[in-house]
Amino acid sequence: MEKVAVVTGCSSGIGYELALRLNYSGWKVFATARHIETMEPLREAGCHTYQLDVGVPEEIDRTVDKFIGECGRIDMLINNAGYGLIAPSAEISTDEMQRQFQVNVFGMMAMIQKTVPVMKLQKSGLIINIGSISGIAPTPFSGAYCASKAAIHAWSDVLRMELKPFGIHVITVQPGGISTNFGNNCEKNLRNLLKPDSWYSSIESFIYLRARTSQEKATPVAVFAEKLISEMLQPDPPPVIRIGKRSITLPLMKRCVPAKLLDKIMMKKYGLNSLNGSSN
Repeated sequence: MEKVAVVTGCSSGIGYELALRLNYSGWKVFATARHIETMEPLREAGCHTYQLDVGVPEEIDRTVDKFIGECGRIDMLINNAGYGLIAPSAEISTDEMQRQFQVNVFGMMAMIQKTVPVMKLQKSGLIINIGSISGIAPTPFSGAYCASKAAIHAWSDVLRMELKPFGIHVITVQPGGISTNFGNNCEKNLRNLLKPDSWYSSIESFIYLRARTSQEKATPVAVFAEKLISEMLQPDPPPVIRIGKRSITLPLMKRCVPAKLLDKIMMKKYGLNSLNGSSN
């Protein structure tokens, strides 16, 4: 029987590469993204491409119903869609914060709640939630993004226990620095978010540095995808998978380095020590 995978956020990067590799491995892949034209190479390779904005619940209902109607089953759901909101936390508007959680967290929740009923009927299923080491080791100017990923980690931990009795397995992926368009997209959003009268105008370059941090000596996305697929398709896959630059070192620092010292390290890296009133 042909196995069916649904992957969100396939316009580029992690989602694109996972969809492509699963397709080449014999899976029937439903690849989704907000702009269907970005997935034309996936369609040409044999994936089934659909427009889907996970920030719109009605689109989730309609699109997942199509998948189930066509195949009668979903064996794997990869929740990859999301974006990074980089900006000073005290200056983020409520609308911007809600949008971050609507896409990164509530969209993922809606995809899972729409998919698990058919997995329960099958008595099997695999859910892959793409979190981030940023949800473990938060850094300045990425509070909204880090908070959204921390929420994903916590919710995935609970789902893993609650869904296991029904044969549904949940894996949390916590990538480190992966070579994608993530940094460019963060910078593009930041240009519209950073206020001219920001408290942090004098260290604006450091905020842009944070937007680009994930791309510093990043792991190639093809290497990431190959390793992830190998690990998640094991008969007994690990509940948490960390792959990529700094995916081990940053969580280790968070666990082992005293909070005050770690704060000083991060404040220095992102220019906060140069602001008036900051302590040395």
